[in-house]
Amino acid sequence: MKNNWSEISNPKEGVSYYTHIVLETPIGRAIIEWKGWKDRDDDKAINIGNDYIGCESTLENAKQRVMDYLMGKKDELDKFINQ
Repeated sequence: MKNNWSEISNPKEGVSYYTHIVLETPIGRAIIEWKGWKDRDDDKAINIGNDYIGCESTLENAKQRVMDYLMGKKDELDKFINQ
């Protein structure tokens, strides 16, 4: 599955008040965000559309969690459609 995450961006009004990356998905914008100005590595919060999905300790784990969430939604839709 190909996905095109944005480059890491600084806080931007209207998008995120934190350092973040974005992925546009059919079910809404996925945003992984963290407090990039902190000296220590901050947890990465994950939102898709208006839903908070959770946190991960690394950016790669957060990206994987987004993909796992999307695959779960795909499976739910497949079951619904094929009832």
